[in-house]
Amino acid sequence: MSRDLMRLRARIDQLDRALVRRLAERQRLVEAVARLKVDPDRVRDPARIERVLANVIQVAAVRGLSRAIVEPVWRELMDRSADHEVALLTGASPAEPDGARCGCRDEPIAPAQGGPLAGRS
Repeated sequence: MSRDLMRLRARIDQLDRALVRRLAERQRLVEAVARLKVDPDRVRDPARIERVLANVIQVAAVRGLSRAIVEPVWRELMDRSADHEVALLTGASPAEPDGARCGCRDEPIAPAQGGPLAGRS
């Protein structure tokens, strides 16, 4: 394998680690948002999803990132994040690969406004 290829792959690996750190940070923010919600049926907000997607597509265009990459990746990210919020609000186990921990609690999040989960945290 050429040195150039090895260097590029090492940079990709480094960037992947940075992306994972930022995605973990995003997940913690999603969990904080879940703490403020009461109704798991209202987690998905189609208007918000489209606003986030439009913003991300615009930033991606400025940064030279293909829409064919960014759009499906962000749709999946938002969908999985919403699933995670619902699981936290309902007490279901968030889907995790073997050995992974989401960093959230093992019990439902008590929404700030009360509701069916209040007092259980």
